[in-house]
Amino acid sequence: MTDPVYERLTDALNARGGATRGIKCKEFFALIEELFNPEEAELATHMPLGPVTAEALAAGIGRDAEEVGAMLEGMANKGVVFSRDRDGQRLYTLMVLVPGIFEMQFMSGEVSERTKKIARLFEEYHHAARRANAGASAPRVTFPFARVIAVEQDIPPSLVVHPYDKASEYINSAEHIAVGTCYCRHYGELVGRPCDRPKEVCLTFGPHAQFVVDRGLARMISKEEALDILDISEKAGLVHCSSNTGKYIDFICNCCGCHCGPLRMTIEAPPGAGVLSSFVVSVDEDECMGCGDCLERCWMTALSLEGDVVSADAARCIGCGLCVSACPTGALALVSRENAPVPPETFRDLNVRMAASVKQPEQ
Repeated sequence: MTDPVYERLTDALNARGGATRGIKCKEFFALIEELFNPEEAELATHMPLGPVTAEALAAGIGRDAEEVGAMLEGMANKGVVFSRDRDGQRLYTLMVLVPGIFEMQFMSGEVSERTKKIARLFEEYHHAARRANAGASAPRVTFPFARVIAVEQDIPPSLVVHPYDKASEYINSAEHIAVGTCYCRHYGELVGRPCDRPKEVCLTFGPHAQFVVDRGLARMISKEEALDILDISEKAGLVHCSSNTGKYIDFICNCCGCHCGPLRMTIEAPPGAGVLSSFVVSVDEDECMGCGDCLERCWMTALSLEGDVVSADAARCIGCGLCVSACPTGALALVSRENAPVPPETFRDLNVRMAASVKQPEQ
């Protein structure tokens, strides 16, 4: 029988939003029992939705502040609680499952019996959640937590480009930048589905960068190295995906369609749903030589050969720009997407949009 504290922990995690909600089933309980021991689970259920100091949390539940602080530090080291220093105080926040706890388990690239077990438990829960969603028995978040940022050099100079469409803007303005292992590809490797594309290409910014470096999950890098990583990723056929916010972002993942969760869901989703950039591909048929190089770069199968000319399905195009850089004749170009999605400005705004998008199961 499941300890009731894990039922309360499921409610606490779901109350924080995120892209993946916990379903009260044996697979989910097995996962969070591995991530939180019962004492940690109990403490997590008492954490407020916003950041809190160890002293304030301890006072609220009548426990010793030093003891609570030590527990929170241990939970931060395990990647289930986020910590940040502000005005001389250390603040702690319980992470959501995705994006958050999942990524922290695999970002260091560690291969151990524990990481293999956690990967297996996530895999089992993933299958259980898909079965529940297929049967419309579980609530689903329909507003995307991530978005695509197009390959910047492939955006024509003639187009009006918003700051949130330029990865270089975020890199140049970031105080801290860290790089870690692609958690999706590492997770795939741990469960027996390896990928041969570069792995140390996931960028983290600002306080999140400081956190993952402090906890030994990533390494700090320069702006120049971050730009080089984007270039390496583009050449490897990886899509730039960031948090779906405009003012600040906390990550740019460089994603493959075989392992990246948001991309895989977009591939399976109805046309036009999922992660998108502000652009879409267009084809100059007179310039196309029908070589097909672009087809190999398109994860979305938005391109096809019709005779000796490429045809583009705008409804399936996510506007990543990978096909444009592969075209030897310049027949492909990015153009502004009609009614392009504007990302929520802040993480608070994003959480509100995601919470409002939860689709309840059909009765």
